[in-house]
Amino acid sequence: MKTAIITALLTVFFSLTSAAQSDDGWFTTKIDLGTSYKSDFCTEYIKASHLYNIENHFSIGTMVGLYFSDLKLIPISSCLRIRPLGKKRFMPAIFATGGYGADVSGNKNGGGLFSTAMGIETGFLRRFNYNLTFGTEWFRKECMFSVSCGIHF
Repeated sequence: MKTAIITALLTVFFSLTSAAQSDDGWFTTKIDLGTSYKSDFCTEYIKASHLYNIENHFSIGTMVGLYFSDLKLIPISSCLRIRPLGKKRFMPAIFATGGYGADVSGNKNGGGLFSTAMGIETGFLRRFNYNLTFGTEWFRKECMFSVSCGIHF
């Protein structure tokens, strides 16, 4: 449990310190809280994505996180975000991640982790955007349904 708390704190710290600007594009940090469930188990997660916005429609980056409860994982993956309509008040978005999930429960090995999600983003404050997504996750040939909400800054 102590390792999980330290990992979560480091993830949040890394997320808060990575917002930066560049000449050609800009960086966005996205933190999601959510749950993934299947018929026989449910697990909660926190994910931090660090995206480089190539333009208003397309972003790529990396994601780290922590799954806890029934499935204990530390996922590390690449991620993609597509906003077909660009920057609007309410923006539909498509998210995809693919990488490796290291199982820290001690009784199983890790494996490939892939997820897709669709959702909507909106911004009530000038600097922050919020999102609500629904999607699927595949881990070791098991498919789970996921729901998450998050904040972008």
